[in-house]
Amino acid sequence: MSFRIGRLAGFQIAVHYSWIFIFFLILLVLSAGYMPINYPGLSSIEYWIIGLIATILLFGSVLFHELCHSIVARKYGLVIARITLFFFGGVSEMTEEPQDPKVELKMAAAGPASSIFLGAAFGLAVYGSSILHLPPQIRAPLDYGFWINIFLAGFNLLPGFPMDGGRILRSAVWLRKHDIVKATRIATNVGIGISYLMIGGGLVLALMGLWANGLWLVFVGLFIKNGAESSLRQTIINKSLLNISIGDIMTRDVKTVTPDMTIEEFITEYLLQFRHEVYPVLSNGDILGLMSIQDAKQIPREQWKTTYVKDIMRPNEKIVMVRPDREAIEAFMKMSRYDVGQVLVVAEGRLLGILTHSDIFQVVKTRTELNL
Repeated sequence: MSFRIGRLAGFQIAVHYSWIFIFFLILLVLSAGYMPINYPGLSSIEYWIIGLIATILLFGSVLFHELCHSIVARKYGLVIARITLFFFGGVSEMTEEPQDPKVELKMAAAGPASSIFLGAAFGLAVYGSSILHLPPQIRAPLDYGFWINIFLAGFNLLPGFPMDGGRILRSAVWLRKHDIVKATRIATNVGIGISYLMIGGGLVLALMGLWANGLWLVFVGLFIKNGAESSLRQTIINKSLLNISIGDIMTRDVKTVTPDMTIEEFITEYLLQFRHEVYPVLSNGDILGLMSIQDAKQIPREQWKTTYVKDIMRPNEKIVMVRPDREAIEAFMKMSRYDVGQVLVVAEGRLLGILTHSDIFQVVKTRTELNL
């Protein structure tokens, strides 16, 4: 779950709810631990102010990192749905993967390059502040900005998916083997290997009594492992659906219901007769809503005869619709974005078919087994 906070450089910026927790956690660590240890002699309020500035610099650096990815992607015609800040940093949400390894190489390299640039800028600022003998209230956040950007560059250059270094590795293998799935498998395996090293190192630190550092390393390792496996699945799906339109794989014979049908009729005449879980609600050809088994389950059995489909259906404005001439991967991305199991295929306001997760996964399974 995330919420929008605005737009920057033409991109929608969102914040995941987990970010709020980590923001205040980092603020606490910096204000109550890092800053007092490295810059003793200041007042408590000064440490909190410095800590707040440093925390903002951290997430500002992460945002700049993701913005650079997105700007390069946009240059090559790739659409970025939004940039989201979350528990472990940030992510630029692409509606499609790059189809050229050279483009991915440039996109992936843009992130670490931006962090190195910021690190160098903060480094010059730290050097200047030392020459001018500026107070620690100014030097402390600048010094933190330098080190955190160097860390971000180094961490993201780890050669395993889904890190930027993993994408650079994938693009290099992709250029050599001309097979994005094979390249992704190699980068994914490296990423999983790195994640196991982190998890193991984190457990060792925890056993040594460094619980906070150990657990953090374990969580980062699990995040990298899950991200690597998820990215591999996404790549396989993208390749399998390449150049396939929604109209090619949608179900055309769609069972529909009327808004004046009772829930009892809906259950006995549709749910118990057909294998489908969802049914479009139509009246004179117009799409009014969507009815599912989950909707019916909400109604007590004694009310089945007196409750109508129109009373509990999902209304038209909450239904995800697509055109038949669009690519199938676009439908899959919409299902993921809106957390639905199906989309209605519509042209000029008329229902032409329905496309479900099952339809897509069957295509992916078949094409993958046939190595198409």
